[in-house]
Amino acid sequence: MFHQILVPIDGSLHAQRALDYAADMAARYGARLSLLHVITNVMSSRVPDELRDYSRIEHIEVSERDMLLGVATKLMDSAKARARELGVSDISASIETGNPAAVIVKYCEVHDIDLIVMGRRGLGDLGGLMIGSVSHKVAHLADCACMTVV
Repeated sequence: MFHQILVPIDGSLHAQRALDYAADMAARYGARLSLLHVITNVMSSRVPDELRDYSRIEHIEVSERDMLLGVATKLMDSAKARARELGVSDISASIETGNPAAVIVKYCEVHDIDLIVMGRRGLGDLGGLMIGSVSHKVAHLADCACMTVV
């Protein structure tokens, strides 16, 4: 029934629950599980004040982009490990940049995704309530089945 299942990962509790549901389905159907993390702001090279002194002392260049990529990589590694624990053997992971809803929909088109399993709420700010959540936008724009997990 499902061959390609996508789970957008953002570190939220809802995304973790979505991962559990998706991994269960992937294991049952022998489907490939694709994990996707979307970074929304990587243009800044600014470093938070608390890390500026540390980077000078250690003689390293650290940017906001580096930190966001580091966090994204850890999120994806953790999600892959969890999926393996739940019996999934075919797992891919991608980190993309841009508008989360648009990136998720485009990823589905390019990778022939059959099902998107995502959390109802993520780590977005209050603005998400005003302009619509990512899961709501994806459900309306995607050409594949969407499952929203609470």
